[in-house]
Amino acid sequence: MKSFTELPDYQDLRKLWKREPVSPPVPDLELTPDHWVERGAEVVGWSLARLEHWLSASGWLRAWLRLNLFLSIVLTSAGVLLLPPVAQVLEQIARSSHWLGAILGEVFQLVTGLPPVVISLGVLYLAFVVYRRIRRKRLPHRGGYPQEDYYQ
Repeated sequence: MKSFTELPDYQDLRKLWKREPVSPPVPDLELTPDHWVERGAEVVGWSLARLEHWLSASGWLRAWLRLNLFLSIVLTSAGVLLLPPVAQVLEQIARSSHWLGAILGEVFQLVTGLPPVVISLGVLYLAFVVYRRIRRKRLPHRGGYPQEDYYQ
């Protein structure tokens, strides 16, 4: 985890949030001989500008949409760049686990094919080894330095 001194500055993060007030739309009263499609587009643009000013005259909505668009572009590009290699790695892991499962299946088949006496002797030997290790850890070590504080 990064320390607080390595985190981005608050002012740098504020640069992503560029909130500027939206000026009220002013109609163009000069009538021009435009085609009906151009006039319709101008009316739609005028209506959208009025709606935007009505929804958020302070510019908060525009800044919020800009920030979300920026984040969606960054996350989409990261996903496009990272998903194929990650998918390939996961595919290789799945293939390797399939091989590991086949190997372990063969080993277990070999072990279960052994006579029960051999398996019982192996289990007893493992129990003896584990018991010796536990006993060594619990009992104090015999020998070594006669004083308890030998570092002093």
